[in-house]
Amino acid sequence: MLTGIQEETPIQRKTTLKWSSDGELSAVDLVRILDRLENPELTQCDLVCNVDEVV
Repeated sequence: MLTGIQEETPIQRKTTLKWSSDGELSAVDLVRILDRLENPELTQCDLVCNVDEVV
């Protein structure tokens, strides 16, 4: 979604979201979330377990 713009992640990552007084997420934070949801490495994982194994 950020076409043509190189976004650099700062060393100290931002961990808070900004909300407006009417309860809406800020446009910048919404775009960042949507960009990350498009990345399969951040939205998929392999679950490996052996259900027959007794712990």
